[in-house]
Parts: sequence; structure tokens; C-alpha cells
Amino acid sequence: MDAKLGFWCFALLNMSVLVTFTARGVRQIRRGEVAAHKRSMITAASLVGLFLVSYLLKAALLGKEDLSLWSEFHVWNLRIHELFVLTMLLAGGFAIWRASKMAGMRNVTKNREDPSAPEALVRLHTRAGWAAVVSAALGLATAAVVLAGMLGRANLG
Repeated sequence: MDAKLGFWCFALLNMSVLVTFTARGVRQIRRGEVAAHKRSMITAASLVGLFLVSYLLKAALLGKEDLSLWSEFHVWNLRIHELFVLTMLLAGGFAIWRASKMAGMRNVTKNREDPSAPEALVRLHTRAGWAAVVSAALGLATAAVVLAGMLGRANLG
């Protein structure tokens, strides 16, 4: 297995762990565990950051993949995967931004004396978070297809 394939295996594992943390975070907020939800989502966001840094290093050191060797199906799957990842990044960033506006509010602190977050703020955070979680899960599914194609072209799949 070459270094690029090793990198993409790591990336799929990273995305699997990321999706696991987002699913855990959803369960935690449904149970009212705000602090645990925040930790899970920060961990997921950190895994996104880790991937972005590692991808820049990989591109600089190993180069990009030669898509001329890929079937049309696999190129389309890659493009769809990239759209899911872009959606995850934008929606996740927006959700984090909206969450930062809730710091010190009763929804987060659970202190009755603190003001309650405006419903519109909570709704926007929730919708953006859901968009990020769903696109991450779909990104994971399409990433598995991308990696399967790469392994197949390397006669490893």
C-alpha cells in the first residue's frame, strides 16, 4: 500500500470517529446533557481540523490523485463527497458560531438566573447542526466508496 492510500485509510477512520462523536453529541443534547454535547461536538470539530491540516500536508508532500485513472462513476462520487464535506464545513461552522452566541445563557448554563437564548438562535443552531451531522454521515458513506475505488485500482480491494 502506498502512502496516499495509507493517508486515505486514515482519513476514512478519522471521518468514522468524527461521525461517531456527532451522533453521540446528538444523543447527549436530546438527554439535556449540554456540557457533554459541547465536548462531543468540539471533539468532532477538532477531528475536522486534524483532517484539513493533514490533507494540506499530504497534498504538499505526496501530491493529488490522478483522476484520469478513475472511472466516471468514481469521479462523480468524489465530487458528491466533496459537496457533502463542504456542506459539513459550512453548516458546522455556522452551528459553532450560533452556539458561541449562547454562552452564558440558561440553555447552556442551566442557571435559572441567566437569560434564556432566543428561540430563533436555538433553532438556527439546531438546523445548522443537523445539516452538518447529516452531511458528515453522507460524506462518510461516499468516502467509503472513494476509498473502495482507490483500493480496487491498486488491486487491493
